[in-house]
Amino acid sequence: MPPALLNTDTKLHPVHQESGIPEFDVFIAGSGPIGATFARLLVNAGHNVIMTEIGDQDTRVPAAHKKNEIEYQKDIDRFVKVIQGALSTVSIPTSSTVVPTLDPSAWVANDPKQMIITNGRNTFQAEHNNLGAEAVTRGVGGMSTHWTCATPEFLKGIERPKIFPDSEAKDDEEWKLLYQAARTLIGTSEHEFDHSIRHNVVLKALQEAYPDRGVKALPLACHRIAEGSPYVQWHSAENVFEDMFTDPNKKNADGMKRGFFRLLTNTRCTRFALEANTHPYKIGAAEVKDLLLDRLFPDPSLTPNFYIRAKVYITAAGAVATPQILAKSGFGGNRGSDGIIPNLGTHITEQPMTFCQIVLRQNLVDDIAKNLPQKPDWWRKAVEHHIAAHGKTDPLPIPFHDPEPQVTIPASKDFPWHTQIHRDAFSYGEVGPRVDSRVVVDLRFFAMQPGVRKNRIVFEDDISDAYGMPQPTFEYTPSREAALAATRMMNDMTDVANKLGGYLPDSNPQFMTPGLALHLGGTVRAGHGSELDESVANYNSQVWHFSNLYVGGNGVIPTPFGANPTLTSICMAMRSAYKIHQDLKAKNLTPALPDKDVITPTPKEWLAWAFNKDDPNFPNHNRTLHRHV
Repeated sequence: MPPALLNTDTKLHPVHQESGIPEFDVFIAGSGPIGATFARLLVNAGHNVIMTEIGDQDTRVPAAHKKNEIEYQKDIDRFVKVIQGALSTVSIPTSSTVVPTLDPSAWVANDPKQMIITNGRNTFQAEHNNLGAEAVTRGVGGMSTHWTCATPEFLKGIERPKIFPDSEAKDDEEWKLLYQAARTLIGTSEHEFDHSIRHNVVLKALQEAYPDRGVKALPLACHRIAEGSPYVQWHSAENVFEDMFTDPNKKNADGMKRGFFRLLTNTRCTRFALEANTHPYKIGAAEVKDLLLDRLFPDPSLTPNFYIRAKVYITAAGAVATPQILAKSGFGGNRGSDGIIPNLGTHITEQPMTFCQIVLRQNLVDDIAKNLPQKPDWWRKAVEHHIAAHGKTDPLPIPFHDPEPQVTIPASKDFPWHTQIHRDAFSYGEVGPRVDSRVVVDLRFFAMQPGVRKNRIVFEDDISDAYGMPQPTFEYTPSREAALAATRMMNDMTDVANKLGGYLPDSNPQFMTPGLALHLGGTVRAGHGSELDESVANYNSQVWHFSNLYVGGNGVIPTPFGANPTLTSICMAMRSAYKIHQDLKAKNLTPALPDKDVITPTPKEWLAWAFNKDDPNFPNHNRTLHRHV
């Protein structure tokens, strides 16, 4: 597929006329936390930003976390259905038309070897090397509308990319700055469950069992609504956008009014068009389609396409859709074609994952109500009040609204996997009425798979997905080393589980379907100039050989990782936003060229808003409790 070139017959999107802006400073595809990070930093620096989202706004407040609804805070297992409904599986192999138990008089294919290809099944996808559970969320806020909010930092030396590989001190300083600012932006805390009885029971049991492994509270992007409240406000892309939808005239610390910002929902970013097929490459426009107009046209192919013009273009649409848009642009990633981005979709990383659920041991539960005078005052009061009110009918001494445990054993070089030991909602692991949820603990362990060229995602020219984009096909096989590490991880998980309790029926230790972690990485991986043969972009997230094309999200991370990647992806976006800001300010779009790959530290001044509570742009996560106008 040749690169797309500007077509003068394509009309400009009406947003240009409505806004009075003939050319925006920045175009962003994707409204998740990473797209929101780019938008917030650039808009607050005075730049005009237009953003598209292929899905709709399905929360009252744009990009809000759906778990904040009171019905799910009261019953976490009901949220499982919400997650399942929000996920769309990426690649489903074809299936047999033969149904042995079907009524013999019902329709069957004349050729029993023919396969069912409807409902988005992928004729190119093999079963043996698929990421069968890899899924995407289309909607304002992306997966942050239902994620766990776990925001750990990456382990240095294994997970954490080396922005400055020649200077350990310089690299440490850069990541320290970026992580501090990212935690402030998304609102990470390790103390919101300090007054949870169950949390402390699990934490203490594991700290005593593993005194040398740094057992601690799981870092989470959330805040407790009030001291002593059972309810938590879970953070999402809403917290990154903050007041961008409601206060367009806000000024930053320098007195500069923020730039124009507009989010176009139900708008597919189809592809990018080059101004000319000359090197270095420059994007001239983003071709978009208003998917709601499809309802007005009997033939979807006739739905009008529009161009959006900007100086800089960012794709932050997720680890699947980001390379998908670039593949649709004819830049690479298609079967049998290298294109001008030859490593697009190669070297993907994935997390082999183990899971089980346990019911807390009798002695751990019994200890909750023993020696109450020696327990913290808040603990003693909560248990005494619960026993006084419900002791005759409730066999457990755990208050009904006691917050869940949120514990982790951090990854280390000896134990290179991420752990989440908690009680939360995923697309699996529902407890239901089988046992009291207060004594159930989930264990989720995530291993690492380094990126290798043969592990890739290919975008098919011959078939499309449900949204009219090239169908993704996975070709993924764990390496022998990663497979052995996963076995070690399983053994570790069962050891940890046995320290806490007995297995819940139907939730014994198991390996989960590949892709279920939903942390696909490496699809548009970053690298240095010396790593041109295995990377898509530099460490400013600027695509090689382009002057105005950038990528964002988990796909940019080139290293294997077991931890949740969102915090690190926000860090990468912050770096990238600074480079974009500098180019726009200088009116000079410098291309990413491997022989001139100059990577500089991020100035603290760029992120000053994150370290000064008096700064107008210091994140105020409490404001998201209020209804947006």
